Amino acid sequence: MKKISYILVICFLSTLNFVNAQKSKLKDANDNFNNHAYALAIESYEELVAKGNETEEVYKNLGDANYNNGTYIEAAKWYKKLLDLKSDATGYEYLFRYAQSLKSIGDYKSSDTYMRKFQKAKKEDLRALKFSENENYLEIIRAKNLKFEIKKLNINSVNSDFAPSMYEKSLVFASARDSGTFINSVHEWNNKPFLNLYKVDIQEDSLGQENGFGDAEKFSKELNSRTHESSTIFTKDGKTVYFTRNNTKNGNFKEDETGLSRLKIYKATLVDDVWANEEELPFNSDDYSTAHPSLNADETKLYFASDMQPSKGASDIFVVDISEDGTFGTPENLGEAINTEARETFPFMATDGILYFASDGHPGLGGLDMYSVAIDAAGEVENLGEPINSKFDDFSMVLNDEKQTGFFASNREGGMGDDDIYGFTFEKLAPEEPEITASQIKGTVIDKILGTSIPLAKVTIYDYANNKLTETMADADGKFATEIAFPFKKYRFVAEVENYNDATVYLITPGGEVDSTIDDLNFIISMERGDESAVIGADLVQILKMKPIYFNLNSSYLSKQSYPELDKVVAYMKTNTSATVEVGSHSDSRESDRYNLWLSDRRAKSTVKYIVSMGISENRITGKGYGETQLVNKCGNNVKCSDDEHSLNRRSEFIMRKN
Repeated sequence: MKKISYILVICFLSTLNFVNAQKSKLKDANDNFNNHAYALAIESYEELVAKGNETEEVYKNLGDANYNNGTYIEAAKWYKKLLDLKSDATGYEYLFRYAQSLKSIGDYKSSDTYMRKFQKAKKEDLRALKFSENENYLEIIRAKNLKFEIKKLNINSVNSDFAPSMYEKSLVFASARDSGTFINSVHEWNNKPFLNLYKVDIQEDSLGQENGFGDAEKFSKELNSRTHESSTIFTKDGKTVYFTRNNTKNGNFKEDETGLSRLKIYKATLVDDVWANEEELPFNSDDYSTAHPSLNADETKLYFASDMQPSKGASDIFVVDISEDGTFGTPENLGEAINTEARETFPFMATDGILYFASDGHPGLGGLDMYSVAIDAAGEVENLGEPINSKFDDFSMVLNDEKQTGFFASNREGGMGDDDIYGFTFEKLAPEEPEITASQIKGTVIDKILGTSIPLAKVTIYDYANNKLTETMADADGKFATEIAFPFKKYRFVAEVENYNDATVYLITPGGEVDSTIDDLNFIISMERGDESAVIGADLVQILKMKPIYFNLNSSYLSKQSYPELDKVVAYMKTNTSATVEVGSHSDSRESDRYNLWLSDRRAKSTVKYIVSMGISENRITGKGYGETQLVNKCGNNVKCSDDEHSLNRRSEFIMRKN
């Protein structure tokens, strides 16, 4: 009996030791994960799974560690196990990350299934909205009018090589190749050497060619340090460089309270062939990252990626003005047309005004894809398509517009290392003639007071660039019919009758349907007697029965849902040509009073900019930010309120100043 007792005690102690060892291993794994030492965390978590620790926490962190390291196939494996647990606490973000990871194994059908689940759960998320607007994204991506020819290069190492830039007759890039310069120079994030700046010589006539390069060598011993350096951009005279480096103190990593060494943009100048006068840019911070600088053609603007406020996602694209004296303005977020709740990063501004950037928030082929958008023309974001994009991470593109050549980085299969630099040439193909589809528009012009039809009204149709497309006449019964052809989607209809006020209707046509019909586009118009005028001080939100114009937290960008409401203000001001309006924009009480005044002023300006773009004179519309000085509820400083209550204060009003 005593022997059995001894055996039971030994078994109990063994079990206890095993449990304690598991707890210790989990703590070490979590510490590594929280400190962004993902390579070490993955190793520890996989050991835990092998010993039966298959919990939601372990699966989440294993998936995230692989996702953050760009190993999406492994990430998909662990996210699947996580979602198979069917826990209510998992979080909707994992639906998106699993959908993204599935693309890396080419399973677009399953990826779309999970994106629909994500869309159903997060209807207002920009990633969900962009997916719902482009469910045929694969067809769109594969029908691009750019022809790329990809070239493998002889400059890559077995480690990570990326962020190329062109400088004189050299290609400058970031590399994790182990040069042996610094002792213990391996980063725990991915168990790879620290990044340094390298360069290779390029033959003038061999840009984008496989073997047109010399041997890689360190770019500058002055700029390379014990931390990471990457992402250079040079001024045209070759005398100034902007580059990315980790936050440092005494030459070593400086970490924030979460254990993360933030990224910062630095500037250096060339003095007697030596890079000197290093300085941080003034909008850097120890609390957020700034990285991956790019200059516009006349070097008056610097584009970069950051998670500073107001940011929607892990990183957004920002722009800041550079003055003639070299000082910088206030960074501006490029807005929801470009930025999403995911990663937008590695901007490059080409000389023709096209911005190229990498993102995993817009519909794509998997991982980071590369996109383009015409900034000044307010164009739509376009995926660059295959073969320059793949199922994996594709990023850090630079172009030589004149020679139609460029470089980018990718961790796609078939490369030499983790990330490889590729060259490419491209040819712009003539766009295919779109299939012309048409929409039949029918309606009636009606007297507002009598409710009867008005004969012989003229109906003019404009696109949203204010170009006149066509006009038609209503018949003796006040009825009209016309046909409009795609690719236009949004239109302005104006009905004109003598002795009546003009009436305006805004219409978004059905998306892509052949021979669709809208038969109830009715104009309700009134006699010229000012019966719709508003008194001075009145808010057009009430007069026109508008839905309130609300803004997202820390955002000054108009949502698509606000455009139809703003169109009502435009229509009113076009009918009442003497009316002047002040846009008053407001914030909630979160953040500082000074910041809220600045933010609300930007909200007013963005609202005014839209109304002016629709044809209203700048002399008739002004804007003013009031910050948190005119709250509509109790939610002042230090008052506990819900997000919905706070949102009521993030609004714009339209106050009549003269009529």
